[in-house]
Amino acid sequence: MSDSRRDQIVNLLKKYKKLDNYELEKMLFCSYSTLRRELLILEKEGVIRRYRGGVVLEVEQNHVISTNYRENVMISEKEKIAEIASTFIGPGMSIFIDSSSTVKRLLPYLANTPKLVVITNGLKIAYEFSHVCTEDSKIFMIAGEVIKDAESVVGDYGNSFLELFQIDLCIFSSTGIDSFGIYEANFAQALVKKKAMAMGGKSLLLADYTKFGKKHAYKFSDWASFEYVITDQQPDDKYLAIAKKYDTEILY
Repeated sequence: MSDSRRDQIVNLLKKYKKLDNYELEKMLFCSYSTLRRELLILEKEGVIRRYRGGVVLEVEQNHVISTNYRENVMISEKEKIAEIASTFIGPGMSIFIDSSSTVKRLLPYLANTPKLVVITNGLKIAYEFSHVCTEDSKIFMIAGEVIKDAESVVGDYGNSFLELFQIDLCIFSSTGIDSFGIYEANFAQALVKKKAMAMGGKSLLLADYTKFGKKHAYKFSDWASFEYVITDQQPDDKYLAIAKKYDTEILY
């Protein structure tokens, strides 16, 4: 019975990509407690990923997830992270921000901050910021190859372009973080972030709780390179210990 119900959950998620718990209860004709037990097993097996109020099908390691998909999951968690990150941004700063859906949640805060210089490899971020920023702020896009699913630009041209700026603050997300470092699912994305960090001052990592314990093929940084890691809830004690070892502050 349970195996059959778990198969049903997976098949439903393959069709709908994400579902909230209430929808799943109705579709499966089961109680929330029963559903929760099944979801815990599937999450432990790495098949699905739960978020507050719902569930999504876990993607393959090193697979780049589309921007439209990422923008519609973990919304409240990303907003909480962005609110904390916004306290690091002040008038007149030069900031590099990546193309992630988590970092994109910073746009309302950037829009109200004057005299910013924002450099990004995010196509949608650049477009949307250009419509809401103050008149005395500037937005720059790095040049290179467009990655369609990620709506971002990568490549050597962009890396050279970054050398023209004095960057006060770099703000990144990542596809995974574990005890050994910070990871990306795309090699070119990892290189862009690595270059920006080398050119910048302080670096912030924005990572919701689902990113912890995830490893991908491309490691673009270690813990020591980030002054702050901002997440939505307290990580496991082992991550708190690692952060303390490398003088990285975890905020949540």
